[in-house]
Amino acid sequence: MDQNSSLSSEIQERFRKLKELKEAKINPYLDSFQRTHKCEEALELAKNSKLRDSMEIDQNGANGDIKVCGRLKSFRGHGKLTFGQLQDFSGMIQICFSENALGKDKYKFLKKLDIGDFIGIDGELFQTHKGEFTVFIKDYFILSKSLRPLPEKWHGLKDQEALYRQRYLDLAMNRNTMERFIFRSDLVKTLREFYWQEGFMEIETPVLENISSGATAKPFITHHNALDIDVYLRIAAGELWQKMAIGGGMEKTFEVARCFRNEGIDPSHLQEFTMIEHYAAYWNFEENMRFTERMFEYFLKKLFGSTKLNIKDREGKEVEVDFKAPWPRKEFVKLIEENCGIDVLKTTDPKKLLDEIKKKNIQIEDSENLGYGGLIDALYKKVVRPKLIQPCFVIKHPADMKPLARKNDENEMICDTFQLLVNTWEIINAYSEIVDPVDQRKRFEVQALAKAGGDEEAMMMNEEYLLAMEHGFPPISGWGMGIDRLVALLTEQDNLKDVVLFPLLRPLENAKKNMVTNVKKTSNAKSVFDAGITIEQAKDLLNKYAKTDVFKLHCRETEVIMRALAKHFGENEEVWGIAGLLHDLDWEIEGVKEDPSKHGILSAEILKENNVNEEIIKAIQAHNCEYNGTESRKSRLDFALSAAETITGLIYATALIYPNKKLASVNTESVLKRMKKKDFARNCDRNRIQECEKIGLSLEEFSEISLQAMKEIASEIGL
Repeated sequence: MDQNSSLSSEIQERFRKLKELKEAKINPYLDSFQRTHKCEEALELAKNSKLRDSMEIDQNGANGDIKVCGRLKSFRGHGKLTFGQLQDFSGMIQICFSENALGKDKYKFLKKLDIGDFIGIDGELFQTHKGEFTVFIKDYFILSKSLRPLPEKWHGLKDQEALYRQRYLDLAMNRNTMERFIFRSDLVKTLREFYWQEGFMEIETPVLENISSGATAKPFITHHNALDIDVYLRIAAGELWQKMAIGGGMEKTFEVARCFRNEGIDPSHLQEFTMIEHYAAYWNFEENMRFTERMFEYFLKKLFGSTKLNIKDREGKEVEVDFKAPWPRKEFVKLIEENCGIDVLKTTDPKKLLDEIKKKNIQIEDSENLGYGGLIDALYKKVVRPKLIQPCFVIKHPADMKPLARKNDENEMICDTFQLLVNTWEIINAYSEIVDPVDQRKRFEVQALAKAGGDEEAMMMNEEYLLAMEHGFPPISGWGMGIDRLVALLTEQDNLKDVVLFPLLRPLENAKKNMVTNVKKTSNAKSVFDAGITIEQAKDLLNKYAKTDVFKLHCRETEVIMRALAKHFGENEEVWGIAGLLHDLDWEIEGVKEDPSKHGILSAEILKENNVNEEIIKAIQAHNCEYNGTESRKSRLDFALSAAETITGLIYATALIYPNKKLASVNTESVLKRMKKKDFARNCDRNRIQECEKIGLSLEEFSEISLQAMKEIASEIGL
């Protein structure tokens, strides 16, 4: 019996038990249970109590002083005794059912229980001969009957997406996961306590805004039906709103807020995330730095008992970090000059600055398309940030980088800003705020021009905010910190999704919804659909008709991407791999390049002679259907092949722009950037690559799968 059949049989058995319970007039879903102790509390009580021997309890009966409840995690019978493990939020405790104590009928009723059921028990604590504290059960009750089994080896799952998608099982089976989210809750609670102790007031600001503001980021847009207007989901934790509240007379405000940015997703960035922002009247950025040092010392000592922690860097390497204050203050401009010899304030023209950078043999990706502020930021991240390990404040950034920050009184080219850096990670962004409405209007105008020029992340003009500012704001310093990133660092997680309880994922049915109505899954992919040819025979065919190594490598690249896609969708990897390897079989046959209408037609004739499966042949013909006049792409295999063979060229060309010309240097973001540049690798048809969406993959997901597949054969293809 295969695994799926076994699972189906077990589910059916549980439904049978449910039916029997209902027929016996036993409610399998009670509304409550009055417990006296949590599992952990019962264990503590046992440690400090004089307990009766189990034999005495079995002969004379349990007293029922302990009432605990939770999920049944294990269940094993030993004749007239049955032991199990009961788990609640606090932990786990062993339980013991005895036929002598319960009576034959009640003991026999245990057969209606399954691992995963929620039960309540009355009983008495005792200690087994092995020294384990246990509840000897006087009576038990089914509180909720589970109809699906728990996974047996959740710890060993390699499918990370399953952990995110079914977090409730991850929590139930992995105590480390539960502890991580308990820690997150405790951290936010502790931060709130610190704010309240420091005289701050928690406020709430709008999630839906007429104007997107508070950061340089691309917002989500939605429609407000009642007002019949488009509105933006906030990209920051109410920065402008909090400052307007201070303009109204509040002095210290903070907000714990869900924020939304319609940008790229990777292990260190999510589109939906949690931030804390605070604003304080009459403070400058110096006072805010001192406040930050006090805050970290407060919550680290309370939650860890120490200011020394292990923190992972961007490469996953652990380093001991000591948060004991005070932390050094390091000026942004001076750091760059010290590490590469460039004074970024002396060269404000981006072209001249880029020339200076190139003279120093410093390679910056996409440097030709960066403005002055972006170029400075990229230079800093290249030559400075990797060296910042112990906590430090990087202060006084160039004004072009901070459109909402107050200019320094002594040097208007820089702002009164700071970032907290810990082991190369930016934890906090803060500054003295602009309260001069004339200066703020100029800054907004610069941002508005950038937005009009196509910069989706630039800020919008905000007349409502300017109006408030013209009525007068006191001196203000503001501060923002990402909760998700902080929790990930403190719990040593590599992906922000590991610290978000239910991260957003593509719905399981989404692939079907996104595909056009005639996109079909490859029929009988796992078994019946045989390629009709082995991979060795396919290689022989390719070598027979292919003349150049470059062409053979392109076919090999397509093969590995197709195999990776097949694995992702649960399709036949051998079949999809062969389709990828042979998709251009006829390309180097004389006359095909000159007459593209032959491309795919000749391949089909050759493949039919070699008894290759018809669905592979159709996909190979369909990948050039625009020119050869054959049936258009319909199946998942068809669209996958067309997109896969096209993206190989884009990824290859992206690798070649790096100094080392290695795929190891390429990331998904780099590929997506080149995707947007129509004149880069112009022969790579972007529309074909985007056909990945018709098989239920976003462009980002498809690019990631393809890039990782090609990296696996990097040495083979010379990258």
